[in-house]
Amino acid sequence: MRTLARLVLALLLAAPLAGAQTVRDDLDQDGVADDADACPDTPAFDLVDAAGCSVCDCEATASGAPWSSRGDYVRCVVGTVRERRIDGTITRKEARATLRAARSSACGEHLVRCCVMFDGQDEGMCRVMDELRCDAGILRANEVTDLGAGSCLPNPCVR
Repeated sequence: MRTLARLVLALLLAAPLAGAQTVRDDLDQDGVADDADACPDTPAFDLVDAAGCSVCDCEATASGAPWSSRGDYVRCVVGTVRERRIDGTITRKEARATLRAARSSACGEHLVRCCVMFDGQDEGMCRVMDELRCDAGILRANEVTDLGAGSCLPNPCVR
């Protein structure tokens, strides 16, 4: 009986947090089923609306214009996180992960995620920097890739 109780407890702990709902057939894991998802490839940690599209899209503001700065993008995420914490639709843990990803993003003018790879390593370093600095010669690296806008969380620099 104790083994059964431990198994049930382990399953409960492994289940998604109360604020996140598990949806079958949700490849981007944003909480919106693929058959109803208008934006099926939202990045990890993006807050989405009922249609599955990013509320604070890294690529552009609600009007379609690019963000003037990373600070403006982060303010959008902070405001949305605050609203969702108040109405209870996200947990504290989810809010922290979302804010961390926003702060490590390249959303804003002239910023990119730069993958710096070194010989013999399968995982590189992702750094947010000015697009002109993302250069193998400047960074003294074997391989450098400009990934454009987005977040360095989770690390996209994996071979």
